[in-house]
Amino acid sequence: MLKNFNMDSINYNNRKLRIGAALVASIYIVLHGRLNLILTALTSLSFYIALTVSFSIALLLTYYVHKITISLDEHVDWRSAPVKRSILQFIIGIIIPSFLDIFFVWIYFTALGKNIMEIGFFLIDFPIIIAFLTILNLYYLIHYLLLTESKEIRDHSRGAIENIQSKKLTIEHEGATIQFVVTQDILYFYRFRNRVNLFAFNGNEYRVKETLGAVAEQFKDCGFIQINRSLVLNFSIVEDYHTGTKRNTLELIFNKKYFSLLESQGIDRFVVTKEHIEQVKYFFKGS
Repeated sequence: MLKNFNMDSINYNNRKLRIGAALVASIYIVLHGRLNLILTALTSLSFYIALTVSFSIALLLTYYVHKITISLDEHVDWRSAPVKRSILQFIIGIIIPSFLDIFFVWIYFTALGKNIMEIGFFLIDFPIIIAFLTILNLYYLIHYLLLTESKEIRDHSRGAIENIQSKKLTIEHEGATIQFVVTQDILYFYRFRNRVNLFAFNGNEYRVKETLGAVAEQFKDCGFIQINRSLVLNFSIVEDYHTGTKRNTLELIFNKKYFSLLESQGIDRFVVTKEHIEQVKYFFKGS
């Protein structure tokens, strides 16, 4: 069964990456447009103060984006509501932290007695900050899709297997209701005159109301294959096949555990006839 991811939080486990990204971004922002002064900057106290402030702001922004992304993951799934999630991620993950950055930078430059509008912040530094936030949000999107894709496949496969293994057939027999776990209890279905019976692993037979074709279709996902006009077989007991002694037929090789039981029913009834050969071969190709 496909799991709904919008109720689960994703464990990004990226604390070191966030710190490293904040440090790289802060160094780039402080030195952007001033690379020719890098040697002078490295010996200046003001450079380290600016770097510390820039790193602190970048760290706060990465933490904010991290927490808000986790919150959005729990409420608006990228996969089930991509448009809504994109709009929310853009507003909350890029626009709001951009204004937060302006606010923090304004406080810093005001404390230094400088006007944020006159020092070229919006022309030089702010576009870099927007690019940094965009890349950060894209990282979370890609990370989310990668994490949930493997989980979705795993959960879907597990659910499909569980559904197949637990598939049941209920019949009425001599005034009692009997329920069979199809893959575990039923060896084969066969048609005799105008009726269809099932032959169970316990050696007993029971009548079913469905036609043989309907049974074959209903339980094909459980490994049941119609091998001739009269019989639908549980292929969990079949190990291989070889060309039959008669033209356009196949003979099945059974697990030794069940051979005596099948032999008592007449082994010739389990020959695969021409119109069903391709289906049997396809089963083994996909095994």
